[in-house]
Amino acid sequence: MIINLFSRVVPAIALFSASVMMAQNYQTMPITSGLTADVIANGIGSSTVSTNNDVDGVSYAFVAKDFQLTSTSAAITYGIPLDGIINSVVATTPGLSFQLASLNANNSLRLAAVNDVGTLTFTAPKAVTKLYMLAVSGSGTSTVNVVVNFTDGSSQTFSGISLADWYGGSNFAIQGIGRIKKPGATPAAGDDVPSPEGGTNPRLYQSELVIDAANQAKPIQSVTITKASGSGLPNIFAFSADAYSDCAPPVLQAVSGITANSALVSWTGNAASYDVYHSTSNTTPTGSVTPTYPGVTGTSTTIGGLNSNTTYYYWVRSNCNTATGQSVWSFAGTFKTACSTFTVPYTENFDTTSVGSNTSTNAPSCWAYLESTSFAGYGYVAASNSYSAPNSYYLNNSTGTAGSQMLVAPPTINLSDGTKRVRFYARTGTTGTTLVIGTLSNPADPASFTQIGSPVSLTTTHTQYTVNIPAGSDLQLAFKHGLGGTSRAIYIDNITVQTIPSCLEPTAVTASNVTLNTATIGWTAPASVPANGYEVYYSTTNTAPDAATVLNAANSVTSATTSAPLNSLAADTNYYVWVRSVCSGTDRSIWSESATLRTGYCLPSSSSQSSWLSAFSSTGSLIDMAYSSGSSVAGGYQNLTATNNKIINAPGATTSVSFTAGGPTCGIGVWVDWNNNLTFEASERMFVTNTYITNTSGSITVPAGTPLGSYRMRVVTDYNSTAPSNACAAISRGEFVDFTFEVATSLSTSETSLKKKEITVYPNPFKDILHVADIKDVKSVTVTDVAGRVVKTIDNPTAELQLGELNAGLYIVTMNFKDGSKSTVKAIKK
Repeated sequence: MIINLFSRVVPAIALFSASVMMAQNYQTMPITSGLTADVIANGIGSSTVSTNNDVDGVSYAFVAKDFQLTSTSAAITYGIPLDGIINSVVATTPGLSFQLASLNANNSLRLAAVNDVGTLTFTAPKAVTKLYMLAVSGSGTSTVNVVVNFTDGSSQTFSGISLADWYGGSNFAIQGIGRIKKPGATPAAGDDVPSPEGGTNPRLYQSELVIDAANQAKPIQSVTITKASGSGLPNIFAFSADAYSDCAPPVLQAVSGITANSALVSWTGNAASYDVYHSTSNTTPTGSVTPTYPGVTGTSTTIGGLNSNTTYYYWVRSNCNTATGQSVWSFAGTFKTACSTFTVPYTENFDTTSVGSNTSTNAPSCWAYLESTSFAGYGYVAASNSYSAPNSYYLNNSTGTAGSQMLVAPPTINLSDGTKRVRFYARTGTTGTTLVIGTLSNPADPASFTQIGSPVSLTTTHTQYTVNIPAGSDLQLAFKHGLGGTSRAIYIDNITVQTIPSCLEPTAVTASNVTLNTATIGWTAPASVPANGYEVYYSTTNTAPDAATVLNAANSVTSATTSAPLNSLAADTNYYVWVRSVCSGTDRSIWSESATLRTGYCLPSSSSQSSWLSAFSSTGSLIDMAYSSGSSVAGGYQNLTATNNKIINAPGATTSVSFTAGGPTCGIGVWVDWNNNLTFEASERMFVTNTYITNTSGSITVPAGTPLGSYRMRVVTDYNSTAPSNACAAISRGEFVDFTFEVATSLSTSETSLKKKEITVYPNPFKDILHVADIKDVKSVTVTDVAGRVVKTIDNPTAELQLGELNAGLYIVTMNFKDGSKSTVKAIKK
């Protein structure tokens, strides 16, 4: 049996990590005397005021974060920390830090020449196992010798310690702290200007001095440092230590008594008392950290005041009756507090939980995947088949046809008091697969499952289900796979546990009879039909209504039945619709799940517009069109039905059409919605290519008996299809353009006027000059090639268009009239 109880009680043993090493007793070693130079510029004013020396012998010093040349100078974001604490980033000494001396006084032991020597005396002598030196060498590397002086008069010598140049060295404790050049007698332009030095320089380095075992119990009084060799200038800033103790740390035992806000931790040892420290971070505490529970007598204590469903880390150290007093901190222990019992309502949509797999089952925090011993199936959060993107919960029984697998909800207050219900969406990959809803008396035992009602028979479409939870004693809800055949997949999403409302909401909201401006909304009545009917709210944004939403005549209607008409809708617009029950003047249900509708034709799209409809023209109609474009628009869809781009022809008549694809070759298809039902059916595809083309031609025949009127015509240009078959697709490259195809037996006055504006050009083909038959109302002429590129524009043209510079080929010549209308013809240059 697999139990995956994320953030329920961790099994009753503490979780120890082998990668967490025993904590070190790091302590700073404050210096009381021996520093000889102030090499850190700080505060307001010239660096010559706040320093008395440099780091490198050529006037460069460190800079602190508060340095400003004047009070109006821009603040810097780098530099030595103002508190002088350097937290080392050396990976082998996590938690080690150094304390610099005052930034307003000498803060470096500066050794300029070979054999220069200095002694740093510590404020409080300490016994240590390791000593750490924070130092750097300016203007090149150097080598120093260090003598560690103990309080009993003995010493230990460390020879040949190499110090890296303050630029570019390894094993640095800190980097990117910047520097500044101190002005000389004749200041230069770059003096007193702090520089971040690329954010990685200069640096301070950490050197480790391991104290011999025979000396580890001896307190260190001072260190004497001598420059041994090298061209660089040693600067020694601070020391820290791993303090010695002969007091053994305790050994942690299993954690017990874990609740939502406390845990009982215990250990073994024989010390007089113990300190306990806990944190949500697994950062090893330093020796100077303040314990959470100091001076605990005995070998256990309860850590309280914790947050539920949270991972904690803890350490214990001994307080011994010896001169050295304290042990180092123990190894780290860890535990996770239990989940608090959930109150209703609560919802889980699985979208914030990491995705699992069939070899790594998982569940959201405080939920669990539970299965019988050796069950073959699996359950986990999946990034697919969701009702609301991106995730759902996936159960698959694999070859398991007996036993149990289920998703277990968190413990819930008063779950089985007879007033609660669960609502959820679910679907299956095999129609008829069942999902069983029930409760558990023991969340770790599948056999404690009690079924509620009949199994839910799922379909391949996400459907919302509501199950009332009967009175009983169980606190945990479970969703159990109904098994059946092998490899039955179930997807669950958007689970809500809530109190059963006094006024029940309608379900299964749908839209039908949709036109450009109207629609009919229908729904299923709840089990208890509301006495005062229903309210229907609609919006062009997918924001669900709430208590603050004001219903009015522009966004809502009421109904006494299970349907309602919506009128005066905007054409070609997406709408979202919700319905609620009105049980009384003060009692309304929650809003239903939303339904969507579109008052118009589907919205296709293209992720790339590098291919498009460059030209589309017709001949032989009552009114012909000549469309051209040098590019597409973002999204790859244009609705041009409100323009003059239309064809007019009679029922049963045939129109000759020709097309040009912009960019590389494409497939082209044309649909006309002859039945005006806002859908482009397969039978309404009136033209299609059967190979990739740049230029092609064909015809469109108006079906005999087609009523007079206007019809939507959609042209699809698809880079990836020789024969486009879907007028509503989301394609990767191409364009969709909507035009009007009008069926008429004669022309109106305006259409006759438009017909008269058609211009004749000759000769065609032409050599150099193209003649225009009637130029008097033409304002300008635009000439484009078959790729849609404008190759020439002529303002205030004459009847003779000089086009001799054009290459041989087909061109689209557009006459732009003074009244804003256009006429387009094709012309061939020989």
